[in-house]
Amino acid sequence: MFEVTEKEATGEVAEIYQDIRETMDMPFVNTIWRNFATKEGVLQWVWYSLKPIYESGAVAHYASELRSSLDVSSVSPIPVSALNILGISNQDRQYINEFLDNMNFGNSQNIIGLSTLYSDPSDRGVNRTFKKFEKRQNSDLPPLIDLDMLSKDEKDLFDVINQIGQEVSVGFPPALLRGLARWPKLLPIIWNTLSMIDSDGRLEQLKQKSRDEAFKNSSILASQINRINAPEVGEQVLEQIKNLTQGGIPRMLPVGLLLHKMLSK
Repeated sequence: MFEVTEKEATGEVAEIYQDIRETMDMPFVNTIWRNFATKEGVLQWVWYSLKPIYESGAVAHYASELRSSLDVSSVSPIPVSALNILGISNQDRQYINEFLDNMNFGNSQNIIGLSTLYSDPSDRGVNRTFKKFEKRQNSDLPPLIDLDMLSKDEKDLFDVINQIGQEVSVGFPPALLRGLARWPKLLPIIWNTLSMIDSDGRLEQLKQKSRDEAFKNSSILASQINRINAPEVGEQVLEQIKNLTQGGIPRMLPVGLLLHKMLSK
């Protein structure tokens, strides 16, 4: 089991999930937090350590700057006629856009927030205050699909896509790809596009830009988190967080922004 789903969550875990949704202004809890809930005391440790910088608006501010800094102009939107041929309806496109928007919103916050747990604090911006963004209009989105629902060929292609630009495994499949796998006919288009930008170096450039911008800002915020005693598995979790923030999210954030542009209405 790599996660405690929002439907399965009870007690303190369910309360923290609700706190995460409200504080991060998200309609769902990202996979990494659901994964933390599978380890004794980890979700509590990470969330209560980091909540102050999410609650202050600082993470959201730097996350917005991070998203804006990533150039995804090299891809073009897929024509509506092509999506119609693939059986992607107007309602599907609306869901896809909202889903990708939320994934990008969450990933850009988490790469910065989680990195503060191992970043060396910087004196820059210590006393800075941040204006909070207005709450977004979030819709209820269907749950991520179980990958066992895919045919063998679809699952094989999903795995091939998941290997593109991957440097290290984070222990669970990316929620961004799981969400889009609800429409398996999109998978060949996603594979083709990501393969091209990976082979010509564009994906690597975007990954490095994501890392550089995130770590610059995480060091500013590192002095503002709660330094709570870690659980017994704290060192293992920090290693997982490093893999995620240095490999997993820097890959999925630009991929999500690229796909959002390709699949936008």
